[in-house]
Amino acid sequence: MTTYRETCAAIVSSIAICALFGACQSAKPIDDAAITRGVKAKLAAVFGPIEDKQVSQLDRGANQQTITYIAVHSVNGVVTLTGEVGSKKAKARAGELARTVQQVVRVINNISLAPGYSDDAVNDKPL
Repeated sequence: MTTYRETCAAIVSSIAICALFGACQSAKPIDDAAITRGVKAKLAAVFGPIEDKQVSQLDRGANQQTITYIAVHSVNGVVTLTGEVGSKKAKARAGELARTVQQVVRVINNISLAPGYSDDAVNDKPL
């Protein structure tokens, strides 16, 4: 007959082994292709079509946060955003949108601002 202490020890041991070896994980494997599609879809829904040409951004004017160019890559749930946008607000918003996609573990926002063209440049202060 097992005692209460032995039963508790067996349960704790099982949980520790399960956590150590990952045998109890029920999480689905990360689907990087689905993450990339999801991020691109969210960016397109908010910013409009993702474009390759700077001219399209300049033609629209500073009042529209349109992505000039952005690339989305996902590896093991870590999303890297690269490219160019017209403002700091657009860069921040793109990062926020990427974080909302399921299975995203982390976002590395390497988006740069289009040189000489920023709709929020009036609020920038020299360093």
